[in-house]
Amino acid sequence: MGQVETRLNVGKYLKIILIVIGILLLCVALFAFVKIKRDARAALRDAKNVQMALRSADIEMYGKGKTIYDPTKKNGIADGVKEMAETIYTTEGSYTITAYNTTKHDLTGMTFRRGKYVVYYTKQGDLVHWDVDYILNVYSLSETDDE
Repeated sequence: MGQVETRLNVGKYLKIILIVIGILLLCVALFAFVKIKRDARAALRDAKNVQMALRSADIEMYGKGKTIYDPTKKNGIADGVKEMAETIYTTEGSYTITAYNTTKHDLTGMTFRRGKYVVYYTKQGDLVHWDVDYILNVYSLSETDDE
């Protein structure tokens, strides 16, 4: 009779341990989901602030007969624009202008990156679209080229 009770006790403890592990895994997954969503909203907020700062800088540049967009630059930002925008809003992320309507003096495309988040801004007519992506590094390879 003692061996049967021992088996029942071990089975009961094993079930409790599995339930606790399952609850912990569920909590970790929920915490990761909430943290990613919260940080994505913060990145979107920063991108919107940068877009507004660039709009303000564009108004200043319009007064000088220039635009904020320079297609010859790697990041699409004309000289002096970054400094103008930083007087309005300073961000920890980096941004590039991907599209600009020169006839309307309107920013129509921008990419903002902060940490593992990339925010894409597009504007077509009156339709404004924001996309926030999370970058997950899947694979990394470092090697030397020996000839």
